[in-house]
Order: sequence, then structure tokens, then C-alpha cells
Amino acid sequence: MWTLGETLRQARLDKSVSIAEAARDTRIRRTYLEALEAEDTASLPPPVYSRGFVRTYAEYLGLNAQAMVDLYQPPARREPGPTLRPAVPRVAIPRQIPVRPVLYGISGIVFVTVMGFAWNWYQDVQHTLNQGDSTLRTRVGTPTPSGARLPTPFPIALASPSPTAAPTSEPTPSPTPVIDGILVEFRTSSRVYVEAAVDGKQVVAETLAAGAQRTLPLAQNSVVMRSSNGSAVDVTVNGVHQDPSTTTEPVELTWQR
Repeated sequence: MWTLGETLRQARLDKSVSIAEAARDTRIRRTYLEALEAEDTASLPPPVYSRGFVRTYAEYLGLNAQAMVDLYQPPARREPGPTLRPAVPRVAIPRQIPVRPVLYGISGIVFVTVMGFAWNWYQDVQHTLNQGDSTLRTRVGTPTPSGARLPTPFPIALASPSPTAAPTSEPTPSPTPVIDGILVEFRTSSRVYVEAAVDGKQVVAETLAAGAQRTLPLAQNSVVMRSSNGSAVDVTVNGVHQDPSTTTEPVELTWQR
């Protein structure tokens, strides 16, 4: 009894179709078609996408698509083993000195110093004024000689009011352009396999690295997008950011007008 890979390969040879022609007509990568015929499941994307490739390829070759999908055997899933974590030595963290009490102490020292200078200056002025008053009292009735100067009071600087800033008018935001259709943009946060079809035509089918950005063609009717890890794809539709998925399993998203 033939296996899945042998059946697909023999059907392609019977139709005299090369692997390159099959990849072009089905829009499936040549490496994936070769992996299907060789039953190299390790080189295929996750099973949810590999089954779709089997169905599309079988229909293209004129085979029973469901029977071929039933023959597909995904790779056995390995259960993760226990993770060994190295012991981390404890490091004594030096106690931090509170910043606020130190600032209060510095502020108090500065305040006391300024008040001390101010008090000494005030005492000097009072002493000078007292000496001037006693001199005037001893010279009552004596005319003041020309050219004599009385103590000049110290000028007092008055605080001028700060100018009031004139209100500035905020620029009027430009109106958001209206998009006639469905415009999907996405960005990947980790390595992930993504498929996308615009108005029924597949436009993306590849494994993308972290940080990859794609803008799909403007759709008039619908957009169908599949990813092997829902949380690894950040999607924006017509300029509106979509709520990110929290699952790491394969997901399918659909937008229709």
C-alpha cells in the first residue's frame, strides 16, 4: 500500500507536472511540496497548516483530498522535560540611605546659615543706626556743615511680577483618511509561520522572524489570516490596533465588509 508521499509523487508524475510548476500553480513553497512527497514532517510547518497543504495539493493532482489528509501523520509531540535551574548565590544588597532625610538635613543647614548671615547683617545695621542717633543727639543746635552726608538707607529690591504667558492655540488635528476596503498590517514579536489570503487569493505563506512587518494588499471583500502562534502577531486593521491574542496555539482571523 502506497504512503502519502508516494501517492502524491506518483500522481504528479502521471500528470507530467514538475515540482516547480506545482508550486507555482498551488502557491505552496517548493520546499513544502518536496517535504510532503518525502514525508519529511520535520521540514513542514505546524500540522494545522500542513493538512491544508495536503488538501490543496491533493485537489490540484485530482486525488481524494480527505483521504490524503487522513494519511497525513504529523510528527509526535515531545513532552518537555524538567528544567534544571542552577543555584544562584545570594548576594547581600547594601542598605540604601534614605534620600529624603538627607535632603531635609542639607536644607536645614543651608537655612540656618542664611539666617545667621541675615541676623549678623541686621545687627550691624542696627549698631550703625544707633551710633548715628547718639551723634545727632549730642549735636543739637549745631548746624549741619555743608557737604555732610547722612547714612544712605540700603535699597530694597522689590520682586517684579512674572509675565503671564500668552495662551497658545493647539493645532487642529487633521482628519483621519477614510480607507475604502480592508487594510491589514501586522508585525511579529517572535519567529512564527503566517498565512494570509486577500479576497480569496493567498498573498503570504512563510515563516517570519521576530520584528518582521507586512502590509497586505487592500481587500475589497475579506481577509483571512492564520498564524502558528496567536500571541506572536500584532495586527492593525484600517489603522485600528486589534486586541492581541493571549494564546500560543495556532489561530485564524477573518475580516469581512
